[in-house]
Formats: sequence, C-alpha cells, structure tokens
Amino acid sequence: MAYAKTQSLLLRNVVVPLEAVGDDPSAIAARWLHVKPSRVVEARVVRRNVDARRGRPKLVLHLLVELDSQIEQLPRDASEAPGPVLLPEPPAVPGGPEVAVVGTGPAGLFAAWRLCRAGIEPLVIERGPSFPRRHEAVSGLLGRGELDREANFHFGLGGAGTYSDGKLYTRLDRPAVRTVLKILQRHGAGSADEILIDAHPHVGSDRWPPTIENFIAELRKAGCRFLFGSLVTGVRIEKGRLTGLKLADGAVDCRAAVLAPGNSSRDLFAALHAQGVDVEPKAFAVGVRMTHPQDLIDRIQYGDAAGHPALGPATYRLSGRFAGRAVYSFCTCPGGAVIPTPTEPQGLAINGMSSSARDSGEANAGIVVAVGREDFPSDDPLAGVELQRELERAAFRAGGGGFRAPAQTLLDFLAGRPSSRIPACRYRPGVEPADLSTLLPYPLASALLRGLAAFCKKMRGLDDPSSVILGVETRTSSPVRIRRGPGGACPAAEGLFPAGEGAGYAGGISSSAADGIRQADALIAWLLD
Repeated sequence: MAYAKTQSLLLRNVVVPLEAVGDDPSAIAARWLHVKPSRVVEARVVRRNVDARRGRPKLVLHLLVELDSQIEQLPRDASEAPGPVLLPEPPAVPGGPEVAVVGTGPAGLFAAWRLCRAGIEPLVIERGPSFPRRHEAVSGLLGRGELDREANFHFGLGGAGTYSDGKLYTRLDRPAVRTVLKILQRHGAGSADEILIDAHPHVGSDRWPPTIENFIAELRKAGCRFLFGSLVTGVRIEKGRLTGLKLADGAVDCRAAVLAPGNSSRDLFAALHAQGVDVEPKAFAVGVRMTHPQDLIDRIQYGDAAGHPALGPATYRLSGRFAGRAVYSFCTCPGGAVIPTPTEPQGLAINGMSSSARDSGEANAGIVVAVGREDFPSDDPLAGVELQRELERAAFRAGGGGFRAPAQTLLDFLAGRPSSRIPACRYRPGVEPADLSTLLPYPLASALLRGLAAFCKKMRGLDDPSSVILGVETRTSSPVRIRRGPGGACPAAEGLFPAGEGAGYAGGISSSAADGIRQADALIAWLLD
C-alpha cells in the first residue's frame, strides 16, 4: 500500500483510569493505537467527560492525533480526523433595513450578532434593565423578599440564564453550537478546556455578567443599538406584514424582527394571541427542587474516589416513567444553591444556580414530572400559563409569603408526612415546613412520589435525612409555542421571526443561541428574497 507522510485521526471514547489522568495525551494515544510513542507527532484532547458508571470513575477522552505515517487498520472508535466545520458568513444585506430584536437572552444576543455579520445594525429591545440595576433588584429579592416585576432572575440583560449555573451542554451537534461556544469562551465564559473541551461545560453565575457585558461591547462596536427598560406589548401588522413593535411607552418601526422573549413573558404571549399571532399550548414539566450536601452526592457517585482533583463536584441524571409519566432530574447544580425566580407578586417559582467554582457545599437539582395538554385547565392556548400560575400561587401561600419556599425532607415526603423541621439549606429568603404533595395535582404528585422512591433505590443514600425538597419548579420551559412557518416567520405576521426557548423552540443556553442564529439567517434570507 502507499503510505502518506502523516495521518490525522480522531480517537473517540478513550478510557483513562484516574491513576493515569496526568499522562501526556501523546502517551495515551500511543497506548490506545498500540504504536510506539515516537510515531505520535502530536495529540490533544478535544473532548473530556467523566464516566462514574459501573464502579470506579474514569475519564473518557476524544483525542485528535497526528501520526508520522498511516496505520493499516484503524482501531474501534477511530476515524480520519474531520476538517474544521465552521459556520459560514451570512450574505450581506444592502440598504440598512430597519430590523429589531426582542430580548437579550442567548437567542436575542446571538441573533443580533448574526445580523451584524450581514451588515444589519439591529435595535435590541429588552424589558428589564442592564447592570448594575439588575444586580440590585436580584439582591433585594434574595435579601428582603422584594420582587421587582421588570428586574429579577428572568428579566434584564442576559435573560434567565444570567444567574443560573450557565450550562452550555446541548445534544445539538451543528456548526452554530460550536460557534456559540467559541464566542462565549472568547468573551470570558471560561478557559478553552472548560468551555470547548469539557463534555458538559458550564459558565457559572459569577462569570456570566462580565461575559455578557464583553459580548454587548462587541455588538455595540458592530453597530448594534440597545434599548433597556422597554416592554414590548404587541406587534403592528398591516396586510399580514410586520411594520413595527408596540412598546409600553411608545412604538418602533421595523421591517422585520427576531422575537426572542424569555419563557416567562406571559403578558407578551397574551398580547400576541389577542392580535391573531398563532400561539399554541406546549407541554413542559413541573415539580420540586431537591438539595443535598455536595459531599453526599460525591460519595454516592464516586465512592472511594470522591475528592479526586480530576473529578470535581459530582452531578447526576435520573429519569424513568412512573404512573404513565416521565419523571426526571433537571438542571442539576453541583456546589450551588436554590433561588427564587418569581415574576408575579403572589406566585413563587424556584430554580438552581452555582458559581464557576461550584464550591458552596450544596448540590441541587429539579425533579420534575412531564405535563401534557390533558393536564391543562382548558383548551385555551395560554392554559399552560394558567397552570403554572395556580401552582406558583399555591407555593407562595404555603411558604407564608415573602417568597419563602415551602420545604419538606425527602424522607418525610416519601413517608407521606409533613415535616416539622427542615435541615439547613442555602435557599434565601428562607423556608417554611410544608407538605409538598398538596401543592401539585394528584396525578403529578403521585408520579413524583413514585419517581423519587425509585431514584433513591438507584442512588443508594439519596434519601439521607439531610436531603430536602422545595417547591415549586415550574419554569422548566415555555408553556407556549409561537408558531412559525416553513421560512421561519409567523404565518400571521410576515417578517416576525420567533426564536429561542421563550418562543418554544429550544431548551437551554446553547440551543437557544443556535436557534437565534438560525432565525437571524431566516430573516436575512427573507430580506434578500
């Protein structure tokens, strides 16, 4: 056979025991390929994951390897290294059309970035404030139980992900996702190892604000304009085409817009529905948030290897079907805290967050039950919103007001008895003992009970007396979908392009950002048509 001078390979699923985590990638590649180390010209890690299944934890790597010559037979999980897959530049749009973007979450910001690449200078409209005003409002909610309806964990610069764990993991595998990760890493989201190599990258609530501010600065230089504290209350449509956006304090003209509201933009959903924009009910999930000492989860997941520097704080994923419903863990936050995420005065919703270090000593995760349209109180397109409201108002009452969270030990929940005392947890503004089974409709509470009981058998020790559940987790995803046609625009409003999680087309930071890019491309194509 003819031999090439070198050969580039991608080695997938290279298992590395903890004893060998410090080995040079070239040495690992040589062992995996059964070749002499001198044949490996270069090797680098392009993906890293921790596998804690079936006993002792180990690292699983993908390696990009260059050999000094070809090998005759590639081993299993090896292939020729693919070339770089890059997101192509969009075509330029002449004439400077008036284009708006609604929302500064991931979908909105990356849609604005993509539009700028096409020579468009969009106006980005955000109902909440920028920093530091948003930070001050969040501090007031945590410290004093005071809610600002337009500045909170959902509304303001960066959207709902700003104060979250900042997970960037998505099952999507497309050039747009890689582009998103590279842009975020370049603006301060973390090191290349953390963001571009780790299989489950996260930013952390301490890094998100400066990352977003750096990104905003780049967008401003590209001609992007920002309007904060401006609530979009509807759209202006003439003969089936978008001509502008209605604001609480006026209006803006635009020929086209990317509509990227958060999943809690309930007033905008109602306004669009009233104006004839197609809004459909969408399934989501509700449940509780469970907390434990982080070292408990480390011991359960890692055993004697808990504390090994290559592992970091342990996480977990749980899922199954119980009483005919999917029950699963959601948004697990190692080394984090549970936070209040309401947007209405008499309703409590909660979520989880953590800093980049994940060093609080407490782990938390949503444990949620799938909710279908059969569970909604009516056939109205906004019935899912009303179900969320009912559950959040019940939780607010059970917590005694001030956004204190109703709480119960996991053991008491499984035994069907209310808790009289709650172990210490990091939730602010505080907790109130309650019977959480009464906060969910019976079919949901029953499925949750069965699911948690099964999860405790799967993860021995999960039902430790220190494990606590808090209510309620309701904002897992948007309860509506703003329908879009084959070209990406709303059928009833040509030129209006819904995007991201709030519009019902994504679930998380990276997928929302990728959808924002996709819809910006659809808008560009529409303008050029």
